[in-house]
Amino acid sequence: MRGAALANFAAVIAAVGALSASTTTAQQPQQAKHLQFEVAAIKPGTPRLGYDSWSSGGAPGGHFQMGDTPLKNWVEMGLSVRDYALVAPSWLNTSRFDLDARLPNEPLDQKAMAEMMKALLVERFGLKWHEELQTVSGYELVTDKKVLVQSSGLLERLQGHGGRSWGPTSISGKNMSMSEFAEILGEALGRPVVDATHLSGGHDIKLMWHPLDDDAVAEEKRYGKQYGIDVDNLPSSVTAALREQLGLRVQSAQIPLKVIVVDHVNRQPTGN
Repeated sequence: MRGAALANFAAVIAAVGALSASTTTAQQPQQAKHLQFEVAAIKPGTPRLGYDSWSSGGAPGGHFQMGDTPLKNWVEMGLSVRDYALVAPSWLNTSRFDLDARLPNEPLDQKAMAEMMKALLVERFGLKWHEELQTVSGYELVTDKKVLVQSSGLLERLQGHGGRSWGPTSISGKNMSMSEFAEILGEALGRPVVDATHLSGGHDIKLMWHPLDDDAVAEEKRYGKQYGIDVDNLPSSVTAALREQLGLRVQSAQIPLKVIVVDHVNRQPTGN
């Protein structure tokens, strides 16, 4: 269940803290409308048997909750930053808290949820940060000996972007550019990936690989049985799947990347 919980939390991070083209550089950016949780109770993390951490979102006016969640995940959500692009104290990985927050009684998009988390971190943990350009270890996405990835059909190209989905063991999408695919691939590899395939236009992507832990394997088997997917015969890793299913591969490279550096964060929040 630990793997499932981690996957679920990653999905919530993606939903409420999706990366945007630009990330704010000041500690308290100016907002046309100040977004914040109506009420937010923060307590020391309470472990749940069999779970590493957990989270759940509610409807407008409802509750948003996180349980036993590392403070680093809070920061990643609030600043809309991927793990590999965050430079922060190591203790953020082990400092865990519970959150029970009431949402405003209005529709909220991904950016709004991230802004509310950021405001909470600034107010309750004294979070301060800045951006800088660094060169980091990452990957280039290149073609292998035989390219297998399929270009999108004319109708799909005319319609524009198709559906996209990705998770701990799969990436799929219609009419996806290689640069977009490379960015999503970075999530699976835990490092930034840049497109160096020189493949233009949109492509239909379907990439699947074998889960790492037993609980995830069992879950994938239940899912795969419905759709005729033989989980036992999936490639053992995302890199193996790239070669076998798409005719692509990654190679190590030094990547210029805009990172967020945490300058200050309190170990304990101010009182509820």
